[in-house]
Amino acid sequence: MHADPFTTLLRPIMQLLDQALPENLAGSVKADIETKAQSVFKQMALVPKHEFEAQEALLHTLEAQVKSLETRLSQLEESSARGSQPDTKTAQD
Repeated sequence: MHADPFTTLLRPIMQLLDQALPENLAGSVKADIETKAQSVFKQMALVPKHEFEAQEALLHTLEAQVKSLETRLSQLEESSARGSQPDTKTAQD
């Protein structure tokens, strides 16, 4: 199981606060920092890395499929244009 990135980020800060401030003040500041950081993280639309990578792979696959379909459509349009040139009189009527 992966360590919580939030905890990993705050651990050194909390240790410094414990060393630098009196116990009651350090506890208050730590609680305030944690609350504000949690609020910021909740506002972010964060997703786990493996989900991001799965979506990225899907996007690449879909882009390749679109490119392939565009190529096929272009080929079909070219062969259709070469195979049956419309009569200009019929097309204008």
